[in-house]
Amino acid sequence: MAKNRISRVSIIAVFAVVLSALTIAPAAHAQWFDDTYPGFFSLQTPGLVQATAFGGGYVSDKYAVLQEGTQVEQSVTPYIGVFGRATGYQLWIGHGFESPLAPDSGSYPRLNFGRFQGGLDFTLFPGTHLYVSGGHDVADSDATVVEGDFSSWICLHSQHPLNASFSSMHDFQNGVTSTEFDLQAIVLSTEKYMVLGGVGGAMYNGGFLAASQGQGGPDVGFYYRPWKCGVSAQVGYGNAHQYGQISMYKQLSWLE
Repeated sequence: MAKNRISRVSIIAVFAVVLSALTIAPAAHAQWFDDTYPGFFSLQTPGLVQATAFGGGYVSDKYAVLQEGTQVEQSVTPYIGVFGRATGYQLWIGHGFESPLAPDSGSYPRLNFGRFQGGLDFTLFPGTHLYVSGGHDVADSDATVVEGDFSSWICLHSQHPLNASFSSMHDFQNGVTSTEFDLQAIVLSTEKYMVLGGVGGAMYNGGFLAASQGQGGPDVGFYYRPWKCGVSAQVGYGNAHQYGQISMYKQLSWLE
């Protein structure tokens, strides 16, 4: 009986706390929103245009990929931007293996296709961005895709800031969801360059895959401030056995 009485008192107390929170929530949430995102609905003037050219490659004894492309983004408000991305892919299929990105690809030694995407960039907090996009492939792929990319800098004012990022994409043609993740810290920073080190990998699930596949390993990055360009490399092991990949990018920005 005492236990039941305590339970009833606990439920009433929790209900009272929730009711109080709901009563003050609208004003409190509005104040929090105004303090966290001041001028959220104001157009950003002058507007900022950013362009990024990128390229890279992946190779293993199972399959290999080259990619190259560009992304252009236009700010709308201090917290929202619109962007478009165009990427070209060349996919080589290795002996006795079907790439998790291309079902029934054993009869195709090479696939060439382009991907066009567009979406929104949300600045959630300083140093934290969420990109949400959708798009479609052309040429050897006819897939429709949706993608989310997240990147956040942690401990920005410390000696070794940490960047956590992931990118998840679903391919409606083959039903596969591919997710890449990376965790890097700035191990050395000077006026002109930064050196980063960490670990990363990828996971593939769903679609025609009988079981989840993945890979991972250590990576290193280099960024040269005067040219606004960077390069990163990773080696590791997974379902494709040993692999290596490299990516490069160059950034441009101007006010309008």
